[in-house]
Amino acid sequence: MSRRAPRTCAAVAAGLLVLLLALGGYVRATGGWLPRLDEPVMTAGQARDRIDGALHGSLDGLAPAVPYLDDWYDVARGDAHWDGEASRYSLVGRSWRVRVRLAPGRRDEFLAAVTASWQQRGYRAGPALDPAGRPYDGSQDHITRSATTPDGVFVTVTLDGRRQDPTAGQGGPAPFVTVVVAATVADAEYGGASVYGKPPPLPADLPRRADGGPDRTPGVDDPYWSH
Repeated sequence: MSRRAPRTCAAVAAGLLVLLLALGGYVRATGGWLPRLDEPVMTAGQARDRIDGALHGSLDGLAPAVPYLDDWYDVARGDAHWDGEASRYSLVGRSWRVRVRLAPGRRDEFLAAVTASWQQRGYRAGPALDPAGRPYDGSQDHITRSATTPDGVFVTVTLDGRRQDPTAGQGGPAPFVTVVVAATVADAEYGGASVYGKPPPLPADLPRRADGGPDRTPGVDDPYWSH
C-alpha cells in the first residue's frame, strides 16, 4: 500500500471534520436547517411581562401622572425555515401614546422625569438625540432618548414638538408636544392571543376623525403638564 494513502485519508477526514463543524455552526446560528435548534432568549410570557414593566417603569414615576393611549402588542414572527416550518422567534413591541398635550415649556422637565425613573430602576440610559443623531441641546423640536432595562428590553421616549398640521403655518414650535413611549424585545419565543390577549376597546372620549377613525392626537388638557 502506498504511503500516500494514509496521508490522503487523514487529509480528507480532517477536511470533512472542518466542513461538518462549519455547517454545524451555520445551522446553530441560523436555525435554517434544523429548526429544533432554535433557542429564543425568553418565553412569550416573559416578553409580555418585561415589556409591560419597561413601560410602567417609564411613566409611573411621573408626577402628576399622565393618561395614555395603549397601542397594544405588535408581534412580528421570524421568517419560516427553508422547509416551511414556522420560526419560534418573534420581535415584540408595545407603545403608549400620552394623551396629555404637553406644553413646550414642560418638555425638558418631562424628559428628566422619565430619565430619573429609568435610573432609579437600573435602566442603562443613552443620550437624547434628534432625528439626525445630534445630541439634544434644548433647541430641537423632535428628540428621542433610549434605554435598556436589566432584563433586556429596549425602551424609548420620543417627544415631538413639530407642527402636525402643515397648513398651520411655518416657524415657531407647535402649540404642544406629543409623547410616545415604546418598548421592544427581540428573539422572544413566538406567542399569539393566548399570551398577549386582545386589544382593549378605545376610550369612549377619544375624538374621531372625519372618516370615523380614532384621532390619536393628544387632546387632554392637564393643569400642570399642558401649561
